[in-house]
Amino acid sequence: MNVIIHNRIEILEKVLPKWELLKKKFHDITVFQDIEWIKSWWEYKKKERKIIPYIVEVKKENKTIGIIPLYLYNKEFAGFFFRVLKPIGIYESDYLIPIISKDYSPTDILKKAMEKIYEDKANWDCLDWGDILEGSIFDSAFNNELLGRPKLVKRKRTNVCPQLLLDKDIEHIKSNINKRFLKEVLYKERRLKREGKLKFNKVKSETEIEPIMNKFFELHRKRWRNTSTPSQFENIKEREYLMQAAKNLFKSNLLYLAYLSHDDEIAVAHFGMSDGKRNYLYLHAFNMRYRKYSMGNVFAYNLILDSYKENYEVVDFLRGDEGYKEKWGSIDKFNVKYLFFSRSLKSLLFKLINNTYYSKQFSQKSKIKQVFLKLVVRGCTFLIGINDNIRQRAKSI
Repeated sequence: MNVIIHNRIEILEKVLPKWELLKKKFHDITVFQDIEWIKSWWEYKKKERKIIPYIVEVKKENKTIGIIPLYLYNKEFAGFFFRVLKPIGIYESDYLIPIISKDYSPTDILKKAMEKIYEDKANWDCLDWGDILEGSIFDSAFNNELLGRPKLVKRKRTNVCPQLLLDKDIEHIKSNINKRFLKEVLYKERRLKREGKLKFNKVKSETEIEPIMNKFFELHRKRWRNTSTPSQFENIKEREYLMQAAKNLFKSNLLYLAYLSHDDEIAVAHFGMSDGKRNYLYLHAFNMRYRKYSMGNVFAYNLILDSYKENYEVVDFLRGDEGYKEKWGSIDKFNVKYLFFSRSLKSLLFKLINNTYYSKQFSQKSKIKQVFLKLVVRGCTFLIGINDNIRQRAKSI
């Protein structure tokens, strides 16, 4: 196997297959590995801060069998900068798995890829990889890396990702929903139907995307206006990003843009994704005029019915342990996070910083121990910073 590290984002267009081939030929692919979703994310994030592509391609006999889309950015601590690698799509995406051909062993490919990344350790201080589904083949493969480098790799469970498994019997699905909760949802749906025409709608043409997305933004902004946490879509860049993401997902037949209308007025709008097997609940916004009807729950019920009708296998609530998700009869899945370090001074220092300043466990230690260790970290950062400056000056002479 041959491993190449690319620093041009354009390489993804060349090496990453389109969705239909991707989901057939590669392991455990989700919508977040689709090239159109990745492109939307990249265009959005590169405007926020300086990011450098770090795309790891694994080839065998001139055939691409593995792709790990990462990016590199600088993280500042006490006036000193560390170089951190992260998977493309982080924060806005979920299930950020490597893209590996089904014809080859994930463990073998990841081992080769990690060997190449460690050979290039002079160019990074930490590989921070979050949102890998716990128990997946990739979690197992990375666990092998942990065993090989026990002091340099850290694994921890992070977000819960509730998922509703859809049975072929709709009555069985309903029986797993909290009975009191379902009774209330059905009661409010009946009230809405008595007072007007309630209709579940899905966007099916490209021309529908903009008006429905604009309505989604309008409802979301009104819902959170004059609160302590205003809508993210007050920011025009956030609106542009999600609008473009919707259009890009539509190209790959992955967009699930739906809404409930009541007497031709949109009562709730939902931006989500679906891949034929899994329906992802990403974001929704409801009309404040319908607040008393718990429109989010009424919509979710209709989405579950539609997912059943369309023969989906899973309704995925994505990251978050909000109580309402459990009421739908979902089961808890978890994401895990890996931190990879090298034996360089900067990398070991960044590991120490993560174990102190960014650690919940550390915050539970005695105040005296916290203060002492933080002073040690600051001192080491200062000394390494001086050493780094001297080396940079020597290079420029």
